[in-house]
Amino acid sequence: MSTTTKNTTTKWLAGLNSLLGLWLIVAPFIFEAPTGDLWNDVIVGASIVVIGGYNYYRAANQQSVSTGAATLNALLGLWLIIAPFVFGVGGVLLWSDVIVGVIVASFAAYNVYAASSTERERTTAESSQP
Repeated sequence: MSTTTKNTTTKWLAGLNSLLGLWLIVAPFIFEAPTGDLWNDVIVGASIVVIGGYNYYRAANQQSVSTGAATLNALLGLWLIIAPFVFGVGGVLLWSDVIVGVIVASFAAYNVYAASSTERERTTAESSQP
């Protein structure tokens, strides 16, 4: 896969993660979440929005996404998968968190892979130049 294609893919995945983060901020108010889960979703959602937005900005400016930021988003996605069980939430809120968590973790994991792959390609190209 070319670097341009990877960059476009990582840009859109980071942007979609930001949108999913916005959903996390809004969902607990729509479905009347208990206080613990409400604050968890708002804080984690805001973090995902900021990190996804940062990586979107980097990709839109022809830079590779931040591996560290994408890794943090992947970890936040994994947290979302287990958080409803920690807070004892069920029903629609449980499925909202689990589904968003799986998607965020998957998108962020791809971005980590793409960023590290691009960095390896760049290092190889630089080392082969005289």
